[in-house]
Amino acid sequence: MPTGAKKRIRRRWGASWTVAELNQLGKKPDSVLARRWGRTIKEVVAERERQRINLCLPPRRWTAREIKLLGRFNDCEVARRLRRTADQVRKMRVRLGIPSIRPQHIKKWTRAEEKLLGTMPDRKLGQRLGRNAAAVRVHRLALGLRKYHLIMRPWSLEEEKLLGTAGDSVIAARLHRTRLSVSQHRRALNLPPAPRVFPNAWTPKQDALLGKFFDAEVARRIGRTVLAVEQRRAKLRIPALPNPNAKSRPYTRAEDKLLGTMPDAELARRLNRTMFAIQARRIAFKIPKFAAQRRPWTPDAIALLGKLPDEEIVRRFGRTLESVKVRRGKLGIAKPDSKHRRWLPWEGKLLGKLPDTEVARRTGHPVGSVSARRNQFGLRDPSRRPFWTREEDLLLGQGSDTVVARRVHRSISSVKYRRFKLKIPAWRRD
Repeated sequence: MPTGAKKRIRRRWGASWTVAELNQLGKKPDSVLARRWGRTIKEVVAERERQRINLCLPPRRWTAREIKLLGRFNDCEVARRLRRTADQVRKMRVRLGIPSIRPQHIKKWTRAEEKLLGTMPDRKLGQRLGRNAAAVRVHRLALGLRKYHLIMRPWSLEEEKLLGTAGDSVIAARLHRTRLSVSQHRRALNLPPAPRVFPNAWTPKQDALLGKFFDAEVARRIGRTVLAVEQRRAKLRIPALPNPNAKSRPYTRAEDKLLGTMPDAELARRLNRTMFAIQARRIAFKIPKFAAQRRPWTPDAIALLGKLPDEEIVRRFGRTLESVKVRRGKLGIAKPDSKHRRWLPWEGKLLGKLPDTEVARRTGHPVGSVSARRNQFGLRDPSRRPFWTREEDLLLGQGSDTVVARRVHRSISSVKYRRFKLKIPAWRRD
């Protein structure tokens, strides 16, 4: 190799990282490591950020190549390219007198404009001068001027006579004052506020229509909702006028006499009601259904209940399945092909004497069924741990939780929970 020739570096783009390379990350600049290892700078930066290693280096000097980028792009883009902060880029650009890519046209304040600061609200003055309200506020604070509403203006006798004649906000807009100053000065003079007038308040003419027409008709005439009319009428204790076309209306004697004289659907159509409402009204008065085909149960049919499936009884005697189920339920006869087996007397005697799992194993009932049956009789599962006694509670805090758990034959977590529940401090050795 000739003298002075550069050493050729083998490119290792995308190669796996070694332990020696990972130990050097963050200790030297990424460009130096990339050139030394034959990798790209982006690859080194990505691996360093993935390892959550910060590059702790002293402030580096600005190069001529970096200074040429100032003003050609915005500060954020230059900061991203040079791996610097946007504040560093901006300060260097201002120091060198390089204008921004988007120069800011700052309008200087004149003496006449500064005299107007504090004489009116900042927003209003900004609109008048063509400036932003924030710029007006910042310049006013820089000059040490107070806000407009903080300037005390004496109250005249004519202004005090207007207090209480209208709302505080109305008086404030009329006198060019704030609502807070108007309300405070009114209270200082012991003047009551003006009664609040709602724009959509009820008028005596509208109240006169309540109870004379249907609520829907009153709502249509005055332009309100039916619910608002009902609430106003209930507040004034005005009885409602029954609407003959409404479905939810009280029954008359003539309508009650028609119950059961025709099918429920036909009567509902004639009375403009729902069939379920007619049916519920008829059942409440215990009126039989119109043309109901009710046949008495014969002893032969009753004897087959519970011995044959319900479908077979329906086929033999020509009854409905619902009728068979209801009749069998009234007689307390179980379904023959039911998956739920009835409890026998000897099985019920085991409840509360043996654990639920043992009763389920002996009787063949599910554990959930055994538990539900036992709770129905108010019995307790003997396999469950007994409740804490007075003697056991007195031992809490007298020793460590491990020692107390060993003495009462309970778990350590159970002892801790019981001690926390009774707010007993833990035992500490003196």
